Amino acid sequence: MLRTTLNITRRNRLILSVSASMLALALLISTVGHSSVASTLDWFAQTVDAVTAFPCKIVTDIRHFSLDRLDPTRPQWF
Repeated sequence: MLRTTLNITRRNRLILSVSASMLALALLISTVGHSSVASTLDWFAQTVDAVTAFPCKIVTDIRHFSLDRLDPTRPQWF
C-alpha cells in the first residue's frame, strides 16, 4: 500500500513538473508570453526601486522639515 502511494505521489510530481515546464516554455515562445514576462519584470524592477528608495525619502523629508511652517505668526507665502 505504501509503495503504491509513493509511486502515485512520484507520478503526480512528475506530471506537475512537466506541465509547469511546458507552460513556461509556451509563455516564453508566444508573443503574448514575451510581453507579459517583460511587463512583469518591469513591474518587479519598479517595485524594487520603490522599496529601496523609500527609506531615503523618509530621511530626506525629515531633513527638509522645518518648524517654521508651524509658526502661526509667519505668513505661508514666504
